[in-house]
Amino acid sequence: AEVGGVPVLQQPCRLWTSTLKRTIDTARHIPHPHVDLPNGDVWHQMSPRVYRNLDEIFAGECEGMTYAEIEEKLDREALLRKRDKLGYRYPRGESYLDLIARLDPLMHELEAYTEPLLIVSHQATLRMVYAYLKGTPRHLAPKLEIPLHTVIKIKWNGWQQVTEERIEMPMGAVGDDGQRDL
Repeated sequence: AEVGGVPVLQQPCRLWTSTLKRTIDTARHIPHPHVDLPNGDVWHQMSPRVYRNLDEIFAGECEGMTYAEIEEKLDREALLRKRDKLGYRYPRGESYLDLIARLDPLMHELEAYTEPLLIVSHQATLRMVYAYLKGTPRHLAPKLEIPLHTVIKIKWNGWQQVTEERIEMPMGAVGDDGQRDL
């Protein structure tokens, strides 16, 4: 590959998605070129790995409902969630604490990688991954703003040095995720 006539060394990269259709559909637009490694092997660039661990929080009996519908039909549940977004578990569903436990094995795997990793996932899941990488206390994580249609590039060495860059995608911000006031 070249940029402005100057050869650019391609670095192996990884791609993770959830099992849900919308993340897989998003990831299919990401090119998957082959990279020739110095040892003669071929790296299948951005070959997607699909993980259930990266799925959105399962809302149980509230699955498929909007937050407005939950407030209207299950006002007590909406109130409980507002009081403790981290610990609140949807009826027959999951909480952010459940999500943290589900993500734990992936965070251990992530720590072992030296290659860049692109994660295509969902708001709650990305909040927890972001909080982990940035060292944000978990009680603050459910309120983190993860903008839609934005790539958040985090350079992380596993310890203190964390840098972040936000790159808005061309389609622009199409509103928020509706969680700010919940």
